[in-house]
Amino acid sequence: MKKIIALGLLLLLVGCDRFPKDPEHTLEEVTNGTLIIGYSSNPPWVVKHTGEPGGIEAEILTEYANTLSADVEWVNDTEQNLYEKLEKKEVHLVIAGITNDNPWIKRVAFTRPYLQLNKKKHVIAAARGENAFIMDLEKFLYSKESQIKKELIR
Repeated sequence: MKKIIALGLLLLLVGCDRFPKDPEHTLEEVTNGTLIIGYSSNPPWVVKHTGEPGGIEAEILTEYANTLSADVEWVNDTEQNLYEKLEKKEVHLVIAGITNDNPWIKRVAFTRPYLQLNKKKHVIAAARGENAFIMDLEKFLYSKESQIKKELIR
């Protein structure tokens, strides 16, 4: 009996793949590649400039891209268009000072809140199902929580 249980456990372990998964391999694709970030201006979170955007979220995601040795491609558009691009996986992330009460939560994924300010929980939008990518980003955001708070005080 013990041998059957051990064999069953061994088969389960062999059958297990790496979790969490990215069906579209986003984390793999972005690492040493290009992170495509859609943005819509919403100061102080995202500030449109000529060239690359500024603001708290743009700066933090530029740092995140550096940890992945990734270049950043910025896509400026309306929030509505950006969410649609996210659904089609034409962008990897969307930033715009988004909070977790946004109605698009039913169609795209949001990170766990990385900051709560005035009862609003701030999140970053990502494609649904790309869990390894989202978890990697969430770990990074968590490590930057105090830096983000300092940016707000400035």
